[in-house]
Amino acid sequence: YWMSGMAGTGKTTITMSLCKELKETHNILAASFFCSRQIPECQDYKLVIPTLVDQLATFFPSFSVLIQNVLEGDLHIIHKKPTEQIQRLLIEPWGMQKDLPMGKVVVVVIDALDEC
Repeated sequence: YWMSGMAGTGKTTITMSLCKELKETHNILAASFFCSRQIPECQDYKLVIPTLVDQLATFFPSFSVLIQNVLEGDLHIIHKKPTEQIQRLLIEPWGMQKDLPMGKVVVVVIDALDEC
């Protein structure tokens, strides 16, 4: 789902409420990142992928083993270009997942990516 609108119209507030509901009531929020110009660590685009990967590894313990293998092979992956991070930390390990529950919906949220 893509939400857009003018600045200050409450998109982040809606997204935070949605994340709370998805996590607390439905247990399907696998990962989230809220970008923000006011918080230095939340405006660094280099932190988006590593943060999401960390949260996905927590949500899916079997995914964490695959991520650990990637990190053991290349400790500097978190300092590489986002395209390489996406490929090596998300796409490739996710494709190797063997025990994902079929039919289970999981949600990943990125808010205000344009603020990075």
